[in-house]
Amino acid sequence: MSSEHDGDQDERPGNEGAARHRRVLGGLMLTMLASWLLLLAPLPFSLAAGVTGLAALVLLILLAVQSFRQGRRVTAVLAVLVGVPATLMIVAGSLLSLLFYGPLAEIEQCRSTAITEQARVLCDAQAQDSTASWISSLLGG
Repeated sequence: MSSEHDGDQDERPGNEGAARHRRVLGGLMLTMLASWLLLLAPLPFSLAAGVTGLAALVLLILLAVQSFRQGRRVTAVLAVLVGVPATLMIVAGSLLSLLFYGPLAEIEQCRSTAITEQARVLCDAQAQDSTASWISSLLGG
């Protein structure tokens, strides 16, 4: 009986590492899903995608380091090659939405009230003019 108990103790560190790996992977999946859903949400909620994107980036780095230490090199390389650009694109998109918040909020409001396709086209044209004038005012023009 004591030999069975000793065998259980030997397996615990490996199981703890695998459980930690699964928790980090699950957290990463949830934060990436939350980031994606927040990107689809209207302003100002879509700005929160940057925060969840940064959280996903931290979890991604933890996952890559854990995977590398546990000998899961393919997982680590895939996490870095696919995950890092994806999370950086989410954060960059959120930062751009924050930078262009005024014009984007105007176009979202215009599109939400537009009933016909012609009204939506008019919204797009107004948005282009509004964005151009907003950028020129930022640059001092």
